[in-house]
Amino acid sequence: MQKQKLSMSYIIIVVLLLLFVVCCIMPFWYVLITSLSDPKLAVVGDVRLFPNGFSLESYRIVFGETKFYQGVLVTVTRTVLGTALGLLVQCLVAYVLSRPYLMGRKILTKLVVFTILFNGGIIPTYLVIQQLYLLDTIWALILPMVFNPWNIMLLVSFFASIPPSIEESAKIEGANDIVIFSKLAIPLAKPAVMTILLYIAVRHWNELMDGVIYINMEQLKPLQVYLIELIMRSSIQNMIEPTANYVTALSIQTTVLFVSCVPILLLYPVIQRYFIKGIMVGGVKE
Repeated sequence: MQKQKLSMSYIIIVVLLLLFVVCCIMPFWYVLITSLSDPKLAVVGDVRLFPNGFSLESYRIVFGETKFYQGVLVTVTRTVLGTALGLLVQCLVAYVLSRPYLMGRKILTKLVVFTILFNGGIIPTYLVIQQLYLLDTIWALILPMVFNPWNIMLLVSFFASIPPSIEESAKIEGANDIVIFSKLAIPLAKPAVMTILLYIAVRHWNELMDGVIYINMEQLKPLQVYLIELIMRSSIQNMIEPTANYVTALSIQTTVLFVSCVPILLLYPVIQRYFIKGIMVGGVKE
């Protein structure tokens, strides 16, 4: 009887999880199918489980402009450099703040928390970027996002959970702070570090407003700016190529959404095993 109850519970859990998976996948599947369907059929809602009137015209339009590849290059560059630099700075700051012997640790931590609640706003930030002569440079997209107080506090919780005896043993063996940080703290905090890496990379890839505000040069505009401009052009039926006249705004929009999501979707499986542990940072204390 108990085995039967367990079996029924197991089946219910599996069914609920499958329904949840379907609910998560269906929006992406709908976007993909709509982008591959005939634009005239898609715009009237004649979208089925598989492409209805298979068409790649919207993809040809998106991939057919030089600005697309320029945007991809800028976005990949900012994502790689921004993620590497941001992860390094945030890990260093978090590790220092996690050490109980740091002088003024409480005050510094409160200052970091204060920046989570309050920020300078768009205009003061723009003036800072302007005074540093960073406008129309790739660094205007990278440097403002290097310091993320929320990520730092997550890392502080994880670094603080590392037993002090490990650090003391390393110091007895002659290791300095740099060795302890790179050889001990980072490997032990790998789940949290990989989770923060994902957060930083996703934010850099999806960020739109900084490219609109700080970048005026066409060749330095990131991918998201190009895609939103393409959507706006398609909405007013002002496409560049004459053959694109029958391609509806809906087809362009779904194509743009799918193209922009694919790289990040491919990144999740790579660090999935670390992500589950990382999101539990600070949730369980020994």
